[in-house]
Amino acid sequence: MIKTFKKLITLLIISGLGYLGLKIYQLLKGLIELDKTLPQYLGNIIGEVPTVSITAVFNRITIAIKYGEEIIKKNEGLENIARDYVTDFYPIFKADNVKVLIEELKEEKEKSATQEKK
Repeated sequence: MIKTFKKLITLLIISGLGYLGLKIYQLLKGLIELDKTLPQYLGNIIGEVPTVSITAVFNRITIAIKYGEEIIKKNEGLENIARDYVTDFYPIFKADNVKVLIEELKEEKEKSATQEKK
């Protein structure tokens, strides 16, 4: 009886670790695919490919999309477009856990000027 109980507990622990490993694998695979496909998707819709930065902490995902100031003003629904894309094509990411930030892309000239000052 005790041997059977030990085997059952061992099986449950191994199954739980396997399930956890599978979920982590799916999350990482989804993040890698999202990093590749989201800029292309937004580029097809808006006409200009953005700079995308994805940060994942546990089950929370923050996506920072950087566009020029003019494009942000023309397309006010960028946040909803990106969130809908993520929740539709990547169901492993729940809509409540996805945060989309739209940021202004700074010009390269400003970056080079600050680097020269340093």
